Amino acid sequence: MNVLRSLQFKLLLGIFAVLAPLVAYLLYNNFYAIHVVREKVASSNGDLVDMFIQSKVDQVLEDTGKYLLTRAGSDPDVMSLNLFDYNDGEYQLRKVRIINRFRDDLVLYNTIDTFFVYARNARDLTVTEGSSERLAGFADWLDKNDRSANSRWTVFPNGSEYGLVTTVQASPDVILGAWIDLGSLLEPFRQLNLGGGGEVTIVDAQGRPLTATTLTEEGLEYIRPRLAQLDSDYLLLDEPSGKRLAVGTKSRLSDIRVLVLVPEQNLLSRLPFFLRAAWIIPIGAALVLSLYVLLLKRVLFTPLRDLIRGMRRIIQGDLNFRLAEDRSRELSFLASTYNSMADQIKQLRIGIYEQELLVKKAELKHLQVQINPHFYLNSLHIIYNLATLQLHKNVQKMSLYLADYFKFTIRTHRTHVTVGEELKHIRNYLEIQKMRYPDQLDYEIEIEEPWSGQPIPALSVQPFVENAIVHGMSMDGETFRVRIQAKEHPEDPERFVLTVSDNGPGFPPEYLEKLRSGRYAEEGEGDHIGIWNVIHRLNLYFGDRAKIEFANGPDGGDGDNGLNVGAQGAVVRLVLPLAGDISEGGDDHVQSAYRG
Repeated sequence: MNVLRSLQFKLLLGIFAVLAPLVAYLLYNNFYAIHVVREKVASSNGDLVDMFIQSKVDQVLEDTGKYLLTRAGSDPDVMSLNLFDYNDGEYQLRKVRIINRFRDDLVLYNTIDTFFVYARNARDLTVTEGSSERLAGFADWLDKNDRSANSRWTVFPNGSEYGLVTTVQASPDVILGAWIDLGSLLEPFRQLNLGGGGEVTIVDAQGRPLTATTLTEEGLEYIRPRLAQLDSDYLLLDEPSGKRLAVGTKSRLSDIRVLVLVPEQNLLSRLPFFLRAAWIIPIGAALVLSLYVLLLKRVLFTPLRDLIRGMRRIIQGDLNFRLAEDRSRELSFLASTYNSMADQIKQLRIGIYEQELLVKKAELKHLQVQINPHFYLNSLHIIYNLATLQLHKNVQKMSLYLADYFKFTIRTHRTHVTVGEELKHIRNYLEIQKMRYPDQLDYEIEIEEPWSGQPIPALSVQPFVENAIVHGMSMDGETFRVRIQAKEHPEDPERFVLTVSDNGPGFPPEYLEKLRSGRYAEEGEGDHIGIWNVIHRLNLYFGDRAKIEFANGPDGGDGDNGLNVGAQGAVVRLVLPLAGDISEGGDDHVQSAYRG
């Protein structure tokens, strides 16, 4: 289907649609001209055969018949021959006079081979030329057939030859007649210039050849049922030696038909162009079309294919592919435009990447400075209360923790911190909360040295610690414990795990399902902006290599966390990729393990 819609297919189809009718028209004209030549030659030869039949054959046959009738009615010897016996001298004398007159008149009828007289009572057959043995069996034929009336010229076989015989009954026992060898009837037709392979032959009413012919049995079988058609049309015989045109005319005084066979090659010998054009036109058209297709492929299809390939390379992200300049002005313009467009897209893409990096950096800084104003107000309120109670050392301690906390959060120029720096900041946060809830909060931070130098986005852990205190700690007198731990991933050596767990009531089932399904990442959820903030920054920084898992108690995979969480307690696991020790300088690393 794509091939049918291609420009190449449509152009070739258009060329074929224009060229095919022209070739068909030329071929039609060519074959029509050949047909006209056949018609004209057939008509010309048919007219010529008609003329020969009428003027040479039928005229001789008609004149001979009249001559025999005249002799039968006016010659006293013929009329009285039956009055004498065969052995009577008068019979022989009269017969000799009859034959001599026939011989004298034979000069006027040179087409006639012989005249004859037949005395039926004596079974005596006498001919003017040759011996009576030439017409052996003719006497029996005359006895068996009723010749009382003047008859047409009849075909009579004489051995391997055939002849035409006509008879006139002069008296009950005396018959006069004439014999014509069919071969002699063809003498006038041999004047026709039929060329090599052409011939003239005579057939009877059943299509049986009466003279020598080169017609094959298949040709005769084709002609026999179509003899009547030859009176107004021609036949085209397809023989092993080639095609021959057959025309013929029937004699009106006998049952013979003269066939003239003319080789088609001779017919078209005067039209060599039309004969060759029948083969040259389609071959030439195919050659021209092939050359034109090759030319189109070189000057149009190949540059278009390169252009399409370049477009596909751009779609795939390869902006380094360039087109070669073409000699054609239009295609050269397309190539230069494509190359210029590719350069502009490449520069634009680089600019977009740079802009996206700037936007991400700005977004990271913006997310990094998102803080909870309630924490600051509560911290200032604690300092105020401590100052009112004149607990000056606690005021100093609180002020230092708060100063370190502020120092960490307002460093917006840093896109990442180390795990050690993040946990030190969380320690300041937890110390501030402990001063707020001195007997109700405890915490534990465990970090091994290999993981303290791993870079992570700033404030990636604090929102989960803050959520644990806000949502997990109760005022019923039981100490709320928070544990933060960094360790290797049990299955993937290329990643490590940061775990935040507590001994509180854990996540409500519906809330846990929401967290696990990822709907917490909807920024519009106002209460969950901290979680969305962390997830968004982790995606910006690590892509899909980082993930967060939520669970309750042992379901988190930590078992007994040492804080006696029992079957409850919220567990948050941050699975992060290893990225090497990328500390940007700053505060000292957290100790390998310290307890608040």
